[in-house]
Amino acid sequence: MTQLRAFAPIILLALATAATATRASEPAEEPPMAHFLLLGSYHMDNPGRDVHNTRADDVLAPQRQQQIAEVARLVGRYRPTRIFVEASPSSQQDLDRDFNASCKGDRPLERDETEQLGFRIACAQGLPGVVAVDWNDLGPIRDEASINYLEAVERHGQQAVYADHKRIGKALNDQDQATLDDGTVRDMLLRLNSPTWMEANARAYYRIGQLGTAEDAIGANWVTLWFGRNLRIFNAIARATRPDDRVLVIYGAGHGNHLRQLAEDSGVYRVEDTAQWLQPPAATAGAAAH
Repeated sequence: MTQLRAFAPIILLALATAATATRASEPAEEPPMAHFLLLGSYHMDNPGRDVHNTRADDVLAPQRQQQIAEVARLVGRYRPTRIFVEASPSSQQDLDRDFNASCKGDRPLERDETEQLGFRIACAQGLPGVVAVDWNDLGPIRDEASINYLEAVERHGQQAVYADHKRIGKALNDQDQATLDDGTVRDMLLRLNSPTWMEANARAYYRIGQLGTAEDAIGANWVTLWFGRNLRIFNAIARATRPDDRVLVIYGAGHGNHLRQLAEDSGVYRVEDTAQWLQPPAATAGAAAH
């Protein structure tokens, strides 16, 4: 025991030296090079492409226009340097033309969130426009039947499981609808970007992924495609990001989980708290004081 105590300082020194050498051999972690703010939105122009669709009232009505202007003012405090939107890159030339005309006051804004939020904020910030980064194709999946989980539900007698999934989704959508009907546009965006809503949204993709069987994994195939779509979107954003950019992404809220996670995992971005930028300055200052 006496000999062990005598050698203890030498052992500790050796361990400390080894730990220091290990850390020195590890690559230095690069700090995030840009900021990332995702504003998940409802579809203001009612395209009706989702399983559960919120029925948006007329965003061109004076009250809604005031509310949208307030959201644009609040988010504008973030001072974005690049704004990315849910539009096909093939439409970029049309977006540029329409943005320039709208920014000059020669063209009214359309009802969708790309223009009501994206154009409005970009124009107020003096940006040259918005950047289209959407991707919505089958990619490596060549057979649409391989992602048709509704047919898999019928094949494997999973009607009750799918009915439960739809019930949960409808309950969430009913709450969304009530928020929009009874509240402001800011209220709705706060809900769609809240941890509670995003958790419920993520669980929906888990349930879809369970449809089918291990041998007939149609639900998993669909979720694979959905994640792949978001990865392609995120890659387009990342490739267009420059050092010190303050990126603002305006997208359908259902994309929020994956796009935020990809931004965090990449290490390229400091991901911002959306709720912070939707709060009036007085509320933000009050929260910080406490």
